[in-house]
Amino acid sequence: MAAFYIYVDDSGKYENPNNDYVSLCGYVAHITEFQRFSNEWLNCRHVWQVPPIHMSPIMYPDRDKEWQKVKDLWGVNWEDMRQRMLKEFGQIVLRNNVVCVGAVVDAKHYRSMQKSKFKENLTPLSFAFNHVVMDSIKITETTDKHSTINIVVDDDRESSLHCYKMLDYLKQAFPEVRERIDGICFVNDRSYPSLQAADMIAFESRQFMQARIKNPAAESTELYKCLTRWGMHQPVLYTADHLNRWERESLVAIGGKQ
Repeated sequence: MAAFYIYVDDSGKYENPNNDYVSLCGYVAHITEFQRFSNEWLNCRHVWQVPPIHMSPIMYPDRDKEWQKVKDLWGVNWEDMRQRMLKEFGQIVLRNNVVCVGAVVDAKHYRSMQKSKFKENLTPLSFAFNHVVMDSIKITETTDKHSTINIVVDDDRESSLHCYKMLDYLKQAFPEVRERIDGICFVNDRSYPSLQAADMIAFESRQFMQARIKNPAAESTELYKCLTRWGMHQPVLYTADHLNRWERESLVAIGGKQ
């Protein structure tokens, strides 16, 4: 049995022209910590009497029957109650010993890049997944350099298949990935509180970067601070400069052929 787990989820599809950024984020921790975390998360849902936490329908309840019912029940207090509820779930993350991992990628710039072998083989999800895996291995080495790690991903067909392919590539390329990553599985996030937390940070990190487009000095939300332990562990941003450099390096590696 793996000693550490990574629960990860994505937010935004890079093909969608409305998404300037996409993200893949989550949490890494020892299996015993996730057991405690899950109990507390479920108990919080019980108190609030709400469906599984999924940020998109929470923020846009008219798109989801379950959350529309909650909005109707809370009536004029909906917005205030929603913020209080999200704060409590964020504080669960803050109280528990889980470490945020993830990346936000400039999808708008990626779409603007010319067709090449680089774009044929890699997507914004590729870069983010690579970061999640490599950063998680590094993080766990602080306390245990030998225990295995399992990856749990939300069961979205498109992203699941891509994550599986990327993990296979990383295992071939990096000995530490072969040695430490024991397996990957795909599950329904409705049944896994840790994936619901991953969805929360994936959504919040993408929203934060969107806000920075309009206002470079935009402050992160209180929820984002809780989810990242006051910014101590937060997703990285892969900018246009990163993508351009990786494209150049990739083309050099394959002889500069388009």
